[in-house]
Order: sequence, then structure tokens, then C-alpha cells
Amino acid sequence: MDDKKNWMLKGIFYECCRVEDGHCGLWFGRDLPMPCANLVTYQITQGQIENVDMKDVVILLHQDGIGPKFTDMVGGADEGAAYISDNTDDAQRKVLTTFLETELGIRPWKRLLGIKVVKIDIRKTDSTCHITTPFGEQKMTLTVGKDQKTPMRMENPRNPAFSNLRFCTTDTWKYHDYGKDLVFYNASGMINDFVFKS
Repeated sequence: MDDKKNWMLKGIFYECCRVEDGHCGLWFGRDLPMPCANLVTYQITQGQIENVDMKDVVILLHQDGIGPKFTDMVGGADEGAAYISDNTDDAQRKVLTTFLETELGIRPWKRLLGIKVVKIDIRKTDSTCHITTPFGEQKMTLTVGKDQKTPMRMENPRNPAFSNLRFCTTDTWKYHDYGKDLVFYNASGMINDFVFKS
């Protein structure tokens, strides 16, 4: 994508990974004992790419072979797949395909498995979020403090595009596509606000 093109996206970011019984060390700049896999969902509440409105679009990424060293993050994942919500029109899909390949996480991947348009459903309560697609799901519950109400937060994130970082327990996440069959329980999770700009 031409660097002179203007784009801005705001919304909510959901991430779960294979780290179980604790939170992913990569968020703290630490190494992992083994390469990781994750699901990342971007729920766009406001924004545009090349003057094409992206409000209410959802993008989901599956990434595999992340880390295990924090410094490996620069090189991205070994491989991954991208999914665009089916509430998009032809103009949005065309712009998004190019954007995904050049901007949002995919560029450093060693191998892109594919980009598909699918139904992505997000259902939320005050403390939980359940994201489903034909190829998997994320069910996340906010981690709360001693008062059993206030979400545990991360301050001073390394990525300035993120704010309001809240830790979660991912009760379940599943991914079944491109020959993969992944199921994890009680895994690491995060829910953040994001603002991405060109």
C-alpha cells in the first residue's frame, strides 16, 4: 500500500494465545518456553482506509510460530490466515485485502495461508466476550481484582496504539482450518482499545 495513502482505524482488540494458566510473557517483553499460536480479532468501531468507510468491519487473524524469544516478534509469525467479516461490500473487501497484506500484521509473516470472507459474530456482556466463526471461537472472561469486579489492567503498554489493556482468561479458544486443529482452555487473553494510523 502506498505510504502516502491515509488510513485510520479505531476499535477493540481481542487476543488469546496458547499460554495456559497465566498471561503471555511477550506482553511483558519476556521470552516464552516454546513458539506460540494465537487468535487476534479487530472490531472496528470507526475509521477508513483510502476513504472507504470501515465502521463495523471485523478482522480476525490466526498466527502460528510466534516467538519464542521476544526479539523474534520483529520477524512476525511463521504463518497465518486472515478472515474478513461478511458484512463488508466489494469495495471494502478489495481495500482490506491489500491493507492486510501490507499493513496489519501479515507483512512480516513468512507464509500467508489465505484470506477468507466469513461470518464473525461477537457477543458481549459486562465481563465476557464470545467470538465465533465457521473456523473457530474465542470465549474470554475479564480477570478481576480482589473486589471481584475491577478488571486487572496493564499500564504503560509497549505499543502506543493500544490503550485500556485488560487481562482475560480465555476459557476456550478453537481453530480448525488449513489442516490445523487447535483447542486450548484457560489460556492467556487481552482486550484492548486500539487506534491505528498511517
